[in-house]
Amino acid sequence: MHAPGTKNLTRLLAALLLSMAAFTSAQGQAPVQTPAVATAKPEYRVQPLRTGLYLLQGGGGNVVLWAAPDGVLLIDDGTAAAAPQLIEAIGRITHAPVRFVVNTHWHPDHTGGNEALARSGAVILAHESVRERLAIPQPVEETESRSPVAPAVALPLVTFATSAALHLAGDRVDLVHVADAHSDGDVVARWATANVVAVGDLYWNAGYPFIELASGGSLPGVVAALEAILARADGQTLVIPGHGAIATRAELAAYRDMLVAVGKRVRAAVEQGQSVEEVLAAHPTAEFDERYGRGGATPERFVRTLYREFAGGRSAR
Repeated sequence: MHAPGTKNLTRLLAALLLSMAAFTSAQGQAPVQTPAVATAKPEYRVQPLRTGLYLLQGGGGNVVLWAAPDGVLLIDDGTAAAAPQLIEAIGRITHAPVRFVVNTHWHPDHTGGNEALARSGAVILAHESVRERLAIPQPVEETESRSPVAPAVALPLVTFATSAALHLAGDRVDLVHVADAHSDGDVVARWATANVVAVGDLYWNAGYPFIELASGGSLPGVVAALEAILARADGQTLVIPGHGAIATRAELAAYRDMLVAVGKRVRAAVEQGQSVEEVLAAHPTAEFDERYGRGGATPERFVRTLYREFAGGRSAR
């Protein structure tokens, strides 16, 4: 992990000052007010990880909470509809204010709570492309829809190009951007002392990946990112995916191997001039379908995405 550059450090120091002011004023504020939810939402499940670290599941993507006496940091914040439930779950863990939220990428199931948390005084951090994408409508390939423009208050206040670090309670979390992977704004969060890494949607423990070609994603980028994560991991590392259960280094390595194997098969078929229907008929994912075929991305969808990428059908930004 690398330390942030001078420009990024200046931004972070400014954000820290703002956050400290919010922390001080929050002591006399009323509880966070969030929009009413039309229908009942599932309660967030809280799972302790290691000292001060928790996994929250139930409102979109996974949320990692780092609790310290001087405040709380979140990695992602679920959907907008589940924001009240997220805030309630945080209150079950700690009464310290949320000072920082890191978005691992721009998708609404990972950034939806930005507005509610920012209004309560949290500083939102992300890669610079995340702010750019939230500020304009975006195609969401996962749901075949289009995202609305985020409210101004929900946009990341601090952005960085390569890396940054945040410090709480004498410990630190390192934030590193990985290029052209799930999207063009993916960030990996790593606690070296606790040996925990949150990888966002670079890894779907529940199934095949969604690679957002329209958002600058690519299979080689995902593989390169996973290689970098694996190089810093060991048998005791807790790997937190964007969706699904906690994983081990071995499980992440097996996922990487699957991506490489299927990618090679689809690329070879494209180079041989096969049509997408011919590639699908050959079932290039067959040996992996029992493990990964029950997730949100079906084997067919995964193969079609790879075919588009290798055939040059990548969407423009």
